[in-house]
Amino acid sequence: MSAPVFWPAALGLCVLAVGLWMHRRDLLDSALPVESRIRALGPLLIGAAIATFSGEHFTDAADLVRLVPQWLPLRIPITYSVGIALLAAGLSLAASVAVRWSAPLLALLFGLFVLLIHLPNAVEHARTRIFWIFPFREGTFAVGAFSIFVSERKPSWARRSSGFSLFTRLWTAVVLVFFGTQHLGYPQFAPGVPSPKPTSSWVPLPLVVAYATAAILVSLGAAALFKKTAVAAITWAGILMAVLTVLLYVPDLFLAHGPGQPITAINFVADTLLFSGSMLVIARAVLETTLSGSSEAVAKTSLSTLEEGDSHVAPSHSIVKL
Repeated sequence: MSAPVFWPAALGLCVLAVGLWMHRRDLLDSALPVESRIRALGPLLIGAAIATFSGEHFTDAADLVRLVPQWLPLRIPITYSVGIALLAAGLSLAASVAVRWSAPLLALLFGLFVLLIHLPNAVEHARTRIFWIFPFREGTFAVGAFSIFVSERKPSWARRSSGFSLFTRLWTAVVLVFFGTQHLGYPQFAPGVPSPKPTSSWVPLPLVVAYATAAILVSLGAAALFKKTAVAAITWAGILMAVLTVLLYVPDLFLAHGPGQPITAINFVADTLLFSGSMLVIARAVLETTLSGSSEAVAKTSLSTLEEGDSHVAPSHSIVKL
């Protein structure tokens, strides 16, 4: 196995193993609902995926440097620095250490990818559909990373909970519907996160798989718009991406032998897992912020009721005193 394939895979698997061990209580606690344990996988999948991508920054920097804007100085050092940052963030999320720092910084990094690379490319190639996929994909990674931060800072985000929950629901709904319509229009390409890669020849009934994925994504996107169904819909979107990774892209990794095919295959595994993990942490944040908002509303209602009660009780005491 060549270094550009071995090191990304090794880093991703190591970080995944660390995450599974550190989060074993949340994953194995039978007292927790199954959906809560599934959502607990989110940070692990994100950590393993970005650790995989970090390996590519070390082994294939000469190729990745082309993505760095030409006007930036020290483009090779920037490429290596991004690799270090991704690995550090992956370990932080997997080990649940300093997440309050790593999660928002990771969100900032993905946001910079959108603003400095993908959005300018999309504007420049406005008629090429694939360039519009990347801002939505990387933007979702940014929202996912920030959702981890919000979950870590629940008490301080109580007053902002309704606004954040609404934004993440709307963003996720738009992305899922957009991705679903891409599969409807271009069913010959690999399902999941849209790409220019055709579905592998060994996949049975590829058009059926593509159209089914499209229908599910559009349905889940529509359900994500509504508060009552958003958490379940976004959770199922994460599950769908994880299933596609295991059933389609992991076998591709073992079947890839041509020039560049193993690197493409490992990218698909990491990319789809990263989207899956982002969906799961977004679902968790939407659930927790919705509950925080409801709790705050209940608290305010209770407080106002008490104040009204006090205003009626006070005069009666005055009458007794008189």
